[in-house]
Amino acid sequence: MVHLKRVEAPLRYLTKSLVKKALSCPRKLVYATKPDTYPQKYDLVADPMRQHLSTEGERFGDYCKGLFPLGIEIGKDTSFERHSNAPMSEADLIDETKRLLMGEEPIVLFEGAVHHGLLFARPDVLVKTIDTDNNQTELKIIEVKSKSWDSRHTVESKMLTLKNSIRSTFLPYIQDVAFQTLVLRRAFPDFRISSWLMMPDRAKKLKDTLDKEGMAQSIDDSVASLVNIDDLVDKVLTGKVSYPGTKKSQNFNKAVSNWSEIINKERSELESTFSSPIGSQCISCEYRLNDANNKGKALSGFDACWREATGIKQEDMGENRFVADIYSSTKRTLAKLLNENKYTFADLTAKDFGLNEDGAPLGDKKNKAYSEDTINNSQRQWLQVKSVQQQRTSSESSHYIMKKGLESEMGKWQYPLHLIDFETVSPALPYFSGMSPYDVVCFQFSHHILDQNHDGTVNVRHESEFIHTTPGECSNGPFLKALSNALGCVVSDGGTVFRWSSHETTVLKTILSSPKFSDSLSQQEVESLSALLPEGSHPMVDLCDVARDYFYVDGSGGSSSIKRLLRPTMNASAELKRFYGTPTYNSNNFQNLQWYQLDEFGNLIDPYDILSRLDTDKDRSAIAVGGAAAAAYHTLQTNSDMSEQDRSYIHSSLLRYCELDTLSMAMFVQAWQAFAALEKAKSS
Repeated sequence: MVHLKRVEAPLRYLTKSLVKKALSCPRKLVYATKPDTYPQKYDLVADPMRQHLSTEGERFGDYCKGLFPLGIEIGKDTSFERHSNAPMSEADLIDETKRLLMGEEPIVLFEGAVHHGLLFARPDVLVKTIDTDNNQTELKIIEVKSKSWDSRHTVESKMLTLKNSIRSTFLPYIQDVAFQTLVLRRAFPDFRISSWLMMPDRAKKLKDTLDKEGMAQSIDDSVASLVNIDDLVDKVLTGKVSYPGTKKSQNFNKAVSNWSEIINKERSELESTFSSPIGSQCISCEYRLNDANNKGKALSGFDACWREATGIKQEDMGENRFVADIYSSTKRTLAKLLNENKYTFADLTAKDFGLNEDGAPLGDKKNKAYSEDTINNSQRQWLQVKSVQQQRTSSESSHYIMKKGLESEMGKWQYPLHLIDFETVSPALPYFSGMSPYDVVCFQFSHHILDQNHDGTVNVRHESEFIHTTPGECSNGPFLKALSNALGCVVSDGGTVFRWSSHETTVLKTILSSPKFSDSLSQQEVESLSALLPEGSHPMVDLCDVARDYFYVDGSGGSSSIKRLLRPTMNASAELKRFYGTPTYNSNNFQNLQWYQLDEFGNLIDPYDILSRLDTDKDRSAIAVGGAAAAAYHTLQTNSDMSEQDRSYIHSSLLRYCELDTLSMAMFVQAWQAFAALEKAKSS
């Protein structure tokens, strides 16, 4: 029996998750090691899309574990002798892992715990093999990631740039494995350590040859591929890294060593060690809290950094909008503003965006991005800043349209106007045999029609919808058939079809190009749907492009997202208040609903909030965001124990959510038409 000296844990280990945070911004180590004081925004308010992606990752991870049927999960499957039923401590996990790895037989471990000094790693999979001929033991570190892979390409062509550096899309994953490799090499110097990624492979298709528990019987039979990254890991470990706050690159090993020592300092000393290197990394900071996600008034790490770096007082933090909030700002632009000590919207002028006060470019030369008929990015940014400076809020929305360009665009549209929205999923682990990882599944669409009456007024109706969520049945074929039935008339009878962003075009083109799904259609049906593609005779119009090119409204933050735009647009539109201000909206999914509603303080309620309030069942959450729709479909496909009542609820909630998406599109068209008519009346 192997007798091991018990591990005494340090004050705090440096883990791969902490290394990941430090590489994005070392200051985050202060907050990550004080989670009760500085929570992440995701800990306070649920993010359905983030949760869905996490579930997808876990699902693929469990699938990959099934490819190692003899694997032992540390902390669950092991028979480590303990004096209580309490969860195993880090020291217990480390001791049990080492005991098993130091045995004489090959072994596979899941979530093994390995440390060296202040470094601690828990590889997803550890595979120990023994080469008796050469008397060498190898430990394979396998990091399971749901990152898309395609084995038809080489590692070099997919992961390296032309300059032989690691592509940014893969670098975080390589750094993850590099840290674990560093720990394992130091902990087991007599073993050969090899580094691997296990990823869903687009070149493979899900086979029917599964065992009784639904797991693939071998890696070759699976949709996962093992990719050796030894050379890339060595490139990280021997190379240098740069991160916010560093004036020059630093050796990866040295950076890791420094961080491990620093996080074990006293808390007051830890906070003073890391400066606050504010910059573009702050834009997506997970430690930024606001009133919506911080009802408990926890400390905001973002506020702490900006307060320290700028000298702005705590009581003034909530009153300021920071340059990190500028819509679609570039790293270079943000760095320039910060170098000029311009921290808030109050510090900015039109010149900071290369504009005169009237929004035209400075100087006589008009840049390529400027057009008198459209709003360019700089103009949109300045409109956003100016609205905050003038203290206009989303409850008092002012709007701005490029009248000439918008009228020209709308003049191309032909009634009836068809508004379409798809709900899709692209799972890392396919739900259906014959499909590859990340193949798209179209399970739902909604279809509104906006038509013009003889007197010039318009009517809006929910014309059709489709949903197919039967477990085990791919919906792409029926989806195409139903979509052709809904929109096939456009080619023969005329009209214009609208989408919001490129998603619908990309999805339609993808599944139409697959004989597996399109072969069930007639030639006429294929032609009617092909006509809606960019190269077709009746290409769909992207309302997101229309919004971005011709429309700005206060309260949107400059965004062209349908959900960011809807409420402020309704605030600004007298037409939408008139049209939707009474309980007269009816469809198969809604009865006598009033979409323009005010709360007790006189503030407009977002229609998506109305949607979430329609259901009074406290045990269920209504679907009101895209991530929740994808998660709901996943649940319907994988939860065989779900009651028919629960399935029916999710089914109905999906229908209501998708319908509101296309109704929102109709609202934008109505609002823009009214805005343009008002501008025309003013100028006449």
